[in-house]
Amino acid sequence: MALMASLTIFSIAQTQSVWADRAYTYMEQDSLKQAEECFKKAIEAAPQSKQSAKLLANLGTIQRQRGKVREAIETYTTALERAPLEVLILMNRAEAYLTLGNDDKAYTDLCNVLDKSPNHTEALYYRAFIYTNRRNYAAARTDYKRLLSLQPDHENALLGLALLDQREGRLQAAELQLTSLIERHPDNITYLQARANILTEQQYYDLALLDLEGAIALQPLDAHLYVARAELYLKMKRRAAAKHDLDKAVGLGMPRATLTELYKQCD
Repeated sequence: MALMASLTIFSIAQTQSVWADRAYTYMEQDSLKQAEECFKKAIEAAPQSKQSAKLLANLGTIQRQRGKVREAIETYTTALERAPLEVLILMNRAEAYLTLGNDDKAYTDLCNVLDKSPNHTEALYYRAFIYTNRRNYAAARTDYKRLLSLQPDHENALLGLALLDQREGRLQAAELQLTSLIERHPDNITYLQARANILTEQQYYDLALLDLEGAIALQPLDAHLYVARAELYLKMKRRAAAKHDLDKAVGLGMPRATLTELYKQCD
């Protein structure tokens, strides 16, 4: 009987291994639907095996890549039942929660990650993002600075601090931070548009216009950039130029209905 039980366990484990190998092969081929099905078969073959948490985590990642975010969260939760407080799975679930806009649940997962791994840079970045959304600017700044102490050139953290300065009214500090980023990455339209917004707040309209024109030169088919420049033109009382940019945005696919109020200001 003991021999039969051992053979059965070996056979189950072998079956799980076969399905898992197929799943990984499909992943390498970017055949996500097939990979998902094979991961499910592997888990079904031995749901309580030591490998099940890893297989569930991979299944959740495939589901996220296929846009099945809610299913992915359920899968990650099942994986965490088998491997509580596993950092990688907690991070994956936190990112899935953020995708759905569920900051509170993402925050809990991120705090658990940082309790176990205090220097986890991704967790610090995402938690700072959540703190910023909550307007807990002091906590956000603490996480960004901690992150930058680990990775001084972390661009998203530097941008986050700049935007934090903007929200707190430290416009000159924000402008200097973004200028530094632009000097290192002159082709980054995100930085150009962010500095244009800050310059606009300071009523340096001509300087803001230069940044938006630079961004448009880099991405001439981005409808949102034309809308941003139209809004700036309206502040500058250049209604004809604003209308021209709105028309350009519509021509690039922006629904005209969403620009109704801006068009009214052009009259």
